[in-house]
Formats: sequence, structure tokens, C-alpha cells
Amino acid sequence: MNADIPPLKVWIPDHHLGLESHTLSHGYAFAVQSIKGRALAFHVLLDSGAHYRQVPLHWLLHTDQHPSIGYFLPMLQLWDCFSYRPVVTCFDFLKDYTCDAILKDKTKVSASYWFTVDWLPDSEDKAGFLLQPDQNKCAHVLLLDNGQVAALPTNRVAFKDGFFIGDKPTPEAQGYKPTLEIHHAEDCTRWSVANTEDTYY
Repeated sequence: MNADIPPLKVWIPDHHLGLESHTLSHGYAFAVQSIKGRALAFHVLLDSGAHYRQVPLHWLLHTDQHPSIGYFLPMLQLWDCFSYRPVVTCFDFLKDYTCDAILKDKTKVSASYWFTVDWLPDSEDKAGFLLQPDQNKCAHVLLLDNGQVAALPTNRVAFKDGFFIGDKPTPEAQGYKPTLEIHHAEDCTRWSVANTEDTYY
């Protein structure tokens, strides 16, 4: 249920940690925890030496300031975790890309890319809908400009750059449709590998 992530300096409002102060505790988020049917959670090492687990993403700040406009968890993560087996990838091509994060109410918030979570089925005999193309979703984990963290599927992120895309992405205007087919390289046509020692056959 746990997976390493690229470590990030974070702050957590003290009241979330059971403290009475209104300041922020400083630490590093270094892993995620995926419990099926629950929001994505984080492991954080605090500067007190405490290892705090099960930190939901709406507690995390990647700046040392309370956001002037803050969003509740359902705005920051549309789907709960799909299994106990998260797979974390930090796509090198997307690293530090800026983007528009499109929240549940379609509010667009400027953000930057942190990493991506995909989920494997808990077991091959209980894959459920997870492997169906119309149900399979990943979560791009993003650092919002207001200081919060979001975990959104691909159709809720519009990437930007100074050369290829520009600063006004328009994926919603293109009319893209989701991939609903399952593709196979093999079919039922009979063929055989030649009985030869030649490299090319």
C-alpha cells in the first residue's frame, strides 16, 4: 500500500496534528499510502523527528503560508484510491511542467507537475473495473499555485510550455474522446517461427 515519491518540502497546519497553535509544522513528504476506497495519503517526516502517516493531501502545503483561497478534499481529488497497490512514476518529460488543474467544479487553478500514481489490481482474480479502459484512471499529483496539492486524472490537467503548447492550452475545445478499446498485438491467424538459426526469419 506504500510507494516512494520524489521527496518534497511541505508544511502542515498544526491543528491537523492535534496541536492548539495556529502555525505550520515543517517536514518532507517522502511516500504515499494507498488504501482502496480512501483518499490518497502521504508519509511525512516532521522536523521534530516524528514520522506522520496517513496525511491526506488537503492537509499538505508546499509553501509556508496558509492559502488565501483553500479547497476541500473533494475538490482536490476526484476519485478515491482504486487498490492497495499504487505505482508511482515521475515522468521525466513532464517534470516541473506547468499546467491548469481543472477542479471538480471546473475551476482552473495554475499548478506544476510533481508525480503520477497508477494502480495495479489487488489480485488477478479481483481486478474489478480497474483494467477496463473506460474505468481506468491515474492521478497526476500537482502543486497548486495557492500552496495546496491536488491529485487529478489526465482529463482534468491541461499542460503548458513555452514552445510546444504555449500558455493557453485548450484540450476541452478539441472534442477528444476516451480510449474505450482493448488492443491486442496477437490474433487468431496461424503462423509459426521458422525453424532456423538465422537472426532474421
